Amino acid sequence: MNIQCLFVLIFFFHTLLLNAQKLSIDNSGFFYQIAPLYDFKQSVVSLTFDDGWVTQFTVALPLLKQRNIPATFYVITNNIDSVSKGFLAENISNDYELGSHTASHQNLVKIGNEEAEKELSDSKMFLKKHFGKNSGLTMAFPWGIYNSSVKQLVKKTYLAARSTGVGYNSFYKLERYDLRMQSFDKQTSAFTANSWVDYAIKNKLWLVEMLHGINDIGFSPISSEVFSEHLDYLNTVSDKIWCSTVSNVIKYIDESGNAKVECDLCNDTIYKIRIYDFMDDSIYNQPLSIKIKVPGNWDSISISNNEKIKTEYNNNSKFILFNALPDNNQIIIRPELISDAENETGLRLVYLSANPFIDNIRLTLEALDKQDVEIVLCNISGRILIRQNEKAVKGVINLNFDTSGMSNGVYFLKVTSNIHGSCIIRKMIRI
Repeated sequence: MNIQCLFVLIFFFHTLLLNAQKLSIDNSGFFYQIAPLYDFKQSVVSLTFDDGWVTQFTVALPLLKQRNIPATFYVITNNIDSVSKGFLAENISNDYELGSHTASHQNLVKIGNEEAEKELSDSKMFLKKHFGKNSGLTMAFPWGIYNSSVKQLVKKTYLAARSTGVGYNSFYKLERYDLRMQSFDKQTSAFTANSWVDYAIKNKLWLVEMLHGINDIGFSPISSEVFSEHLDYLNTVSDKIWCSTVSNVIKYIDESGNAKVECDLCNDTIYKIRIYDFMDDSIYNQPLSIKIKVPGNWDSISISNNEKIKTEYNNNSKFILFNALPDNNQIIIRPELISDAENETGLRLVYLSANPFIDNIRLTLEALDKQDVEIVLCNISGRILIRQNEKAVKGVINLNFDTSGMSNGVYFLKVTSNIHGSCIIRKMIRI
C-alpha cells in the first residue's frame, strides 16, 4: 500500500448501515436500496402512554396533533365506556395507535396462562371491533411483569410488546417482545428527556418513551409544559429521527426485510417498477423508503404515486429517494427533461454493505467502460487477506467476501482500476 493511499484512508470512513438496509442489482444497471428506517432517518422515537388516563387524550393528544407527532396509547379496554369509546373513535386518527394494556390490567403471570390468554385476546378483539384494523397490533405488559409463558401467548396475538425495562432498542438485535423504554415521572425535566433523544440519535437506536399522567391526573404525572418543551425539541431534530407509533416501526422492519423491487420496464427514458413484500396488506400498510439509481441525464423527475422525490448524488451516480407502499402496484418514474448523455469512463463504488461488518462484506462496482479492476482487503499492517481481479469488464460487478474467519479489528478495502489508475479506499471494522 503506497503512502498516497494511506493518506486517503484518513478521509474515508464508511458510515454505519443497519442490517435491514439492502441493495439489489441486475445486469442492466438497475440499482435499488430499501432504507433501514423510514425516510432514511438514523434513529426512531416512539411516545407511548399507559392506562388511558383522560388527560392523555384531552391534553397530550392536542399537543401532539399541533406538532404532527404520532404516538401509541396502551389502553385498558374494560375501562373504555360508551362515552370514551365515542371520543376515541372521533379523535384518534391513523397517525395514532391504540394498543392493548390488556382487558383489566392484571398481573399476567399470577392469573395463569388460560386467564392471561383471555386478557390478551379480549383486549385485542375489542380494539379491532371498535377502532379498526390498525389498532390492537402491539401491547404493553401490565406492571411490566411477564415470564416466558406469557411472552409466548403475546407472540401469538401481537406484533410486539413493550416492557418496563429501562434502556434503548437496537435494530441489530431487536427484542420486539421486550421493548425497552425510558420513563417519565414527576421529576423528569425536558432537558433529561431531550438527552434520551440525543443518545438515540448518536447511537442509531430506537427510543421508546413511556408516560402515564399529565397535569396532576394519573400515575406519576408530568406537566404539559415539560411535555410541550420535549415535543418542540423532537421537531428540531426531525431531520435525524423518525417519530412513529410502535406498530408502524415494527411493520417497517418486517416489510423492509421481505420487500423486493422489480423492473417491469427500465430503459433510458422510463422506469416501470413494482414493490412487494409478500405480506398481508390489511396489516402491513407502512410505506417503505426506496432509493433507485437513475440515468445522470434525467432532470425534473416525476413519479406516478405523487410522492415527493429527493435527488442524491453519490460517487457521480444519480439516485432518487421516495416513499411507496409495497403493494405490488406499478409505479412509473420518468424525467420531464433529458439532457445529452455524457460519455462516462472510470469506476464507481455504488454499494457497500454494513460497516462495522461481521461475517461478510458485499459491494457493488460499476465499470463505466472496459477496464481491469483489482479488489484487495488487507489488515491494518498491510497484509493482503483477500485479492480478486476482474478482467476487461464493463457494467455491474457484484462481490461478496466471506469474512467469518477473520478476527475483530480494523481493515482496509481498496479498489483499483489498472487502466484509469483510480483508487477507492474504505476503512472497514469487524465486530
